[in-house]
Amino acid sequence: MNWQQAITFAGLGLLLVYGSVCKVSEIFAGDLSLRKSQTEVLASAGEKCPPNLTSLQPKMEKALQFIKSTSFRNTMLAALQASIPEAIKQADGLARQITFLEGEIVRQERDRVHAEKVAREGLTDTSQPLKPCRHGKEAAYCYAMDQYLVSIATNLANQAFLEALKCYQSEGVR
Repeated sequence: MNWQQAITFAGLGLLLVYGSVCKVSEIFAGDLSLRKSQTEVLASAGEKCPPNLTSLQPKMEKALQFIKSTSFRNTMLAALQASIPEAIKQADGLARQITFLEGEIVRQERDRVHAEKVAREGLTDTSQPLKPCRHGKEAAYCYAMDQYLVSIATNLANQAFLEALKCYQSEGVR
């Protein structure tokens, strides 16, 4: 599997966390009082909403345990440590980012369902549970399993990030 493609499956969650989605200029351009007001709202929301996704770490470690790419695992675990308020500051409108992330979650779920279907086609009994491949083994089943596992881990992070963004939005962050 091309792991650069797999990492792109991480979707908006990772992109926002690392601040590569957009520039801050449109959100905070202009009046300093508006900037201060938005900063104050963000700080206030930070008291009620998660500052990062570290609470997801045990579930994420379990989801990542059979993914072959060390870089993908490390990237996902590092993303859990990143500051959600900082990601929000860098976003081009919170509502727009939430909408995009919701679409990304749907797309990733379609990818997971497709990968599961392909993996099941490689089983002699399609009712058997899916099992990860041994390291070093290559086959269509293994490729599909990798995609399946990456989709699960990605949507775990994306869903938690979406919930966090919605929390900040409900607290008045725009």
